Amino acid sequence: MEYLSLDQVEAVARRAHAGQVDKAGRPYAEHLAAVAAGVRERGGDPEQIAAAWLHDAIEDDALSGEWLAGAPLSERTKALVLAMTKHPGEDPRDYAARLRAEPGAVVIKQADLEHNSNPRRLAELDPATRIRLRRKYARMGRLLRWDPAAPVPARPGEGDPGDAALLDGLRRDRTDGWETLAAHVRDWQVQDDDYLWTEGRRLPDGGWQLGYPVYSGRVDSIRFALDSVGAVTPAYHWMTFAPPQLSREETCSPADAVRLATHLVRGERYGDGTIGSALLDGTLFAVAEALVGWRQASHI
Repeated sequence: MEYLSLDQVEAVARRAHAGQVDKAGRPYAEHLAAVAAGVRERGGDPEQIAAAWLHDAIEDDALSGEWLAGAPLSERTKALVLAMTKHPGEDPRDYAARLRAEPGAVVIKQADLEHNSNPRRLAELDPATRIRLRRKYARMGRLLRWDPAAPVPARPGEGDPGDAALLDGLRRDRTDGWETLAAHVRDWQVQDDDYLWTEGRRLPDGGWQLGYPVYSGRVDSIRFALDSVGAVTPAYHWMTFAPPQLSREETCSPADAVRLATHLVRGERYGDGTIGSALLDGTLFAVAEALVGWRQASHI
């Protein structure tokens, strides 16, 4: 069978989505073109690029499953399109697992998330929709990176004193810090202005100032509380290790909460936006919840 060329696949996708618009009212084909370009920039092959053009076609009923089954496309392209197609009511964790299991699909989803998360594109939406989508896309990005086979460093060991020592290092007497964390966990909120980036700008001397993150008072109070209760510790050499993963249930142990808190707060000095990304993708909540739960259990 002679397969459709990329130009022909693009034409099919544009016809199928003709008249459709995205959440900002833009022609949907712009999104398809951006995802295809993103896959190409990531080194994707023609089959992946073809799937990028068609990645929403079945899910949006622009084309049918029957059309895909009989289309002059490679079986790999068809499998990639089906992997990208979310099932009604599907748990995002299961969806991410399907993507990880299909070789080449994660690259397409990453390009999809990158365009969906573009600040200029999101800026056209109302604040409530914008923050909902920012959190949705950030969480999916984290789920795509989840690796059930990721090795766990031996503990205790060089640079990691082990769970018991990390928990013993928490400052139980810092009541204000613990109360701050507990209050945030009870009423966890993420607002649109909690994590913003300033625009880069040209300076009077001709130099260029890069953009940087600006956090709200709420985020700063969480960061300061983590430091206050001893969850950010020099005892853990965070640059030596990869950050611990959240569990499939998107939780972590209290000791891993200390490790993650250290990664996030210390890491912000080296990678702007580290805390903001953790706020959006759910990691920061998991950290605060695990620590507050440990403190409450230790006081029973």
